[in-house]
Amino acid sequence: MYALLLFAMAIAPALAIVLYIFFKDQHEKEPIHLLVKCFLLGALVPVFVLLADAVLKPLGEAYLPNNQAFYTAFVLAGLVEELGKFLVVRYYAYRKPDFNEPYDGIIYSVMVSMGFATLENVLYVWQGGMQVALLRMFTAVPAHASFAILMGYYLGLAKFRHVRGRL
Repeated sequence: MYALLLFAMAIAPALAIVLYIFFKDQHEKEPIHLLVKCFLLGALVPVFVLLADAVLKPLGEAYLPNNQAFYTAFVLAGLVEELGKFLVVRYYAYRKPDFNEPYDGIIYSVMVSMGFATLENVLYVWQGGMQVALLRMFTAVPAHASFAILMGYYLGLAKFRHVRGRL
């Protein structure tokens, strides 16, 4: 029973954010199947992160031997995770005909990001328990959503303002 509660606590924040963003779309709702695919592709981004970590970790150890926290926070989480999510949105959702208004950038970015955050959250909560679930509910998951909103905003502008290089 406790495991079920932990699982619910791990997926609840992302589910709440996904529903909020979905219902904020005032013009043309996105197809559910495309949103689900983006969510699932986002859940695959940790594979990219693990592969990138395997390649970059020796560099981090060589150039940042006494600062693994910097490597983890800025290289792995800041650069690799966000790059992985960006690549999914840019090379999958961005090309779809349903990406037809600027707000769609936010919707698809959030779906990819919440797929990533859900898997990450389940793994962390499974290891850390209820305290981790409560902490991540108010920190990591909303942070992933915030970064996705910013990324999606600029992807939407780039697609419809035709100034890709600057945005």
